[in-house]
Amino acid sequence: MGYFSQRKKHARQNMFMLISLVILAIIYLLLWLDDGSSSFLKSLRHAQFHFYLYNLFLVLYTLFHRHLAYMCLAIMLLFCNYGSLAKSALLFFNHEPEGFNQLEVSYHKGEQNYLPTDGKYTITHQGKLELSPHLSAAFAGIENQQDKTIMLINLDFSKKYEAEYQTAFHNLEKFVMAQNGPVVIVGDFGIPSWDILFREFLTDTGLSVKNRILFTDGKSSFRFWFVPSINILGFDNFGIKSVSMKGQTFHIKLGY
Repeated sequence: MGYFSQRKKHARQNMFMLISLVILAIIYLLLWLDDGSSSFLKSLRHAQFHFYLYNLFLVLYTLFHRHLAYMCLAIMLLFCNYGSLAKSALLFFNHEPEGFNQLEVSYHKGEQNYLPTDGKYTITHQGKLELSPHLSAAFAGIENQQDKTIMLINLDFSKKYEAEYQTAFHNLEKFVMAQNGPVVIVGDFGIPSWDILFREFLTDTGLSVKNRILFTDGKSSFRFWFVPSINILGFDNFGIKSVSMKGQTFHIKLGY
């Protein structure tokens, strides 16, 4: 490759790095200013983890081309976005349980069934929560051999009723806060855990996301461009031993 060709190639590479980093910086700034009222910013926020992965690619790209200034900027942006995501999400690993007790549940997207458990638990009460005009959740109180009651909640929030999410999350919060024991929620919340509404719900209830990011819509086992909205929530003493998907059913082993 000739001298001028090399210069043009390096110029294109530098332009690519600069434009990419500037765009990411603008996006992160907009997300920092986001108050949840803009639908455009909400769509950007829902793709926040994809921006994180692209940011990670830029770190490796600038390192490969030995551009120190751009690499430092890419790393700084990466840490800023990671800090934002990590407030409410586990990016790559499940939260490991500390205890030896185990609870097995299953979840099938689109169904409002009570989560089945193994024979060590007895269902004490069950019912349905009307969270909004079109959104609901199924619940079941189960008791283990130590007479400890765990509240299991299963939900599927349809995106066509997104206007009702605020009401549904608020009513779900009231139900969670009324419980005296551990609570586990499994389902499709319609929004990722880093959405402002979801973050407020986690903060107000004390629940946290226990699973790594699941790139699935509940039908296909892996859909990279799908906004990850399926989550497993619990209090601090709960963790996940394993999550697997067979067919369209999630098999979840919880530990506490």
